[in-house]
Amino acid sequence: MTRSTLMTRIKKLLFTIVLTLSALQAAFAQSQDTAQNPGTILLDSVHIIDVTVGTVSDIQQVLLRDGRIVAIGDSVADTIDSNANILRIDGNNGYLMPGLMDMHAHIRHPLAESLIFPQFVANGVTGIREMNSECDGPQSGAPCLQQMQSWQQRIDAGELVGPRLLALSSFPVNPPWDYEATEEQIRGLVAEMDNRGVDLIKAYFRLSPQAFRWLADEAGRRELMVSGHLPVPMTVTEAVQAGLDSLEHARDLLFDCFPGSSEFRSTQRTQNPSVEWLQRMVSEHNSAQCEQILQTMADNDTWYVPTHVTRRMDAMAGDSAFRNDPRRQYIWPEILQSWDADADNMLAMAPSPEERAIVASFYHKGLELTGQAQESGVRILMGTDSGDSFSYFGASAHDELQELVKAGLTPAQALQAATVDAAEFLGMQSDYGSVTEGKVADLILLRANPLEDISNSTSLEAVFMGSRYYDRGALDAMLQNVVEAIAAM
Repeated sequence: MTRSTLMTRIKKLLFTIVLTLSALQAAFAQSQDTAQNPGTILLDSVHIIDVTVGTVSDIQQVLLRDGRIVAIGDSVADTIDSNANILRIDGNNGYLMPGLMDMHAHIRHPLAESLIFPQFVANGVTGIREMNSECDGPQSGAPCLQQMQSWQQRIDAGELVGPRLLALSSFPVNPPWDYEATEEQIRGLVAEMDNRGVDLIKAYFRLSPQAFRWLADEAGRRELMVSGHLPVPMTVTEAVQAGLDSLEHARDLLFDCFPGSSEFRSTQRTQNPSVEWLQRMVSEHNSAQCEQILQTMADNDTWYVPTHVTRRMDAMAGDSAFRNDPRRQYIWPEILQSWDADADNMLAMAPSPEERAIVASFYHKGLELTGQAQESGVRILMGTDSGDSFSYFGASAHDELQELVKAGLTPAQALQAATVDAAEFLGMQSDYGSVTEGKVADLILLRANPLEDISNSTSLEAVFMGSRYYDRGALDAMLQNVVEAIAAM
C-alpha cells in the first residue's frame, strides 16, 4: 500500500476514532504512571555494548543523574555519598546499550498518545525520525505539525511517554501527474515548511525531476534534509547528485539496476511495478550497473533506509502465520482491516504460485542489494515504515534488525544502523547513539547479548528514557494498557 492510500483510509476513519478518545484517557494515564523518575540511578552489574566497535565490556557500573550518563566504571559506587538518595538497580549481568532509533516511522495519528507511543517505548525504541509530520491542507481531527511539535516537547520534558521525535518532516510533496510546478512554487513551499519548523522535506513519486532539483537545492540552502520517495522518472544517481540525503525503501535501487531501467522510468506512472516488471528487475539484474550507483551514493554521503519489512509483507501476503502474528493484538481494528486489504490486494496482483515466487524474489534481491550497499561503503540506517501494513509500532524495529542481518550485515553493523549511525545522520551524536559519559540516558537493558544473536535485541529487561526508568513490569503494563484500550473501542 502506498503511504497516501493508507493515510486516505485513515482520514475516513478519523471521525469515528476521535469519538473513542475519551475512553482511552484512563489507559493513557496508567501508562504515564508506570515510570519511575528517581533523579539519580546506579545501574550495577551490567555489560556495556560498545556499538561503535561491536564489543562487550566486562561487568561495569553506570551512574545516571538528571537524565544523563555521568559515570561508567567498575567501582563507581565507591565515589557516591552513602547518604545520597539513589535508586540502585541490579542489572543481573545483563547487556546495556543505547536505545533503538527508527529512521523511518509514522505516528501522526489522533490515537498516538494512547496506542502508538507506548508501544515504541515498550519495545526499546527511544527515538524516531517521523516521515509525515504535517498536514497537506485542513484535516479535521488529524494531528498536524503543531501537535507533533507539542508532543516532541512534552516527550523531551518527560511529561509524555513516547519515543523522542528526533526529526519531523513536511507532508509528501506529491503534485498531480503532469502538473508543471514552477520554481517559485517549489522554493516557496520549502521556505514555508522551513518557517513552520520541519527538519526535512519529503519528496514523493509524482514530483517531476526538475521540481525535485529545485526542492533539493532550496532545502540544501536552508540546511533541511531531503528524503522520501523518488520521482518515478528520476534515477537514484540523478537524485543523489541533486542532493538526496537518504534513499528510502528497497525499491528504487532495483528499479535502476537492470537494462530496462530507462524504459521503466520513462513509461510508468506508479511506484508499484507489475509482476512482469518485477520479474525483469530480478532476472535481468546487473550487479555492475548497481555498483556504480552505490559508489555514487557513498561518494555523496547519501544514506540508505531499506525498510525491508515493507517488502517482506509483499512477499508473505499469503502466509497465514505472517498475517496472524500475535502482535495484531496491539493494532486497532480499522488499521488491521486496511492491512488485510493491502495483503489481499497483493495476492490479487500476483495470485499464482509462480507470481508469488516472483514477488518473493524481488524482496530477496532487495536484501542482497543492501548487503552489497554495505560492502560498497553506503551508510545504512534502520527504519520500519511503522504503521504501514504489518509493520508493528516499535516491535518491527527488531524485525528490521533481523532483516539487516539476513541482508549480510553483522549484528554489530545492524545495531550501528539503529543507534550510533542514526545519531550521526541526524547530527545528534553528541547526545545520542552510544553508552558514553555525558550523553542522554536513553538506554535499553537486555538479558542476552545481541552481538551473538541479533534476535536477542528483543530480550528487553528495562528501558531508560532520560530521567525515566521502566522495568520489565512497567513495560508489560504499558502493552497491556494498549490491549485493554483497543478492546474498549
